[in-house]
Amino acid sequence: MQEPWPVPDNPERRTAGQNADAFRCRTARSVGATESGGIWDMDRALAMAFVRTHGTALARAHLARLCGDASLVPEARRILAGEQRSDGGWAPPWAPDASSVDATCFRLAQAEQAGLRHDAFVRRATAFLAARQHTDGYVEEDATLAFAAPPWATPGDMQARIYLTANAGYCLNALGGDSGSVTRAVAWLRSRVPADGHLPSFLHAHWLAAGLLHGAGAGDVAARIMTYLDGRLDDLEPSHLAWLLVTLRGAGVAPDAPLLAGAMTRLAARQELDGRWPSEDGPAQDAGVTLEALRALAGYDA
Repeated sequence: MQEPWPVPDNPERRTAGQNADAFRCRTARSVGATESGGIWDMDRALAMAFVRTHGTALARAHLARLCGDASLVPEARRILAGEQRSDGGWAPPWAPDASSVDATCFRLAQAEQAGLRHDAFVRRATAFLAARQHTDGYVEEDATLAFAAPPWATPGDMQARIYLTANAGYCLNALGGDSGSVTRAVAWLRSRVPADGHLPSFLHAHWLAAGLLHGAGAGDVAARIMTYLDGRLDDLEPSHLAWLLVTLRGAGVAPDAPLLAGAMTRLAARQELDGRWPSEDGPAQDAGVTLEALRALAGYDA
């Protein structure tokens, strides 16, 4: 079964920790070595031009920062802080008058991409996530959102609970949120990882959980999940491959780890002739996926 996409209209997704200094804004094709010794290439100039032409203002700000240009960071701050709700969260498209864990994780990823991780609005958002954590360690949406929530955010559903705990825990760990909340999320998730690494949740919950566990010092458990994911790479769309790469590299997984090397070669091979990476959610999301692919492949130059 095809796992659903967590936030259908999220063009700039998703997670923290990519090193912008590793990205070089080249105007020629970049060539690198694959795990098997072959080569891959991609056209960064075309990809960047596609994002500049078709991306949102926030996407253009993210691309500029990825290239070492911070001139658009104030615009990113204005957009993100301006849409934040009074409780520190952000509203999802499926509940525009409420704050959501999933939407807040998405916006925190965007804030990190823009270099705003130390802003006050980010601290308010991490506090919102910590406040949504239950005493047992898991995180889920407020019960009042059950009527509107999509499958990946449904309160009381174990698949959604695992996904949101992994997502919120990853954000809290990456952005310096409450350490006690991170510890509880790690313990709750760790107890649910089977020997084969296949969590009873959506596929994207796996790389978020692996990133949280690896980043929090539970590398042995994260390795089980990554071994499982290695067998699922051929099932992933470009957006998923990019999200996986950014998440795990942000958690400190070595770029030459087999899972990351396999994801990298598959992602690089999916670039279209016009420079974009296509989105499974339709052409309107192609610029966001292209931006994320550029972030994911940063630092893999030969």
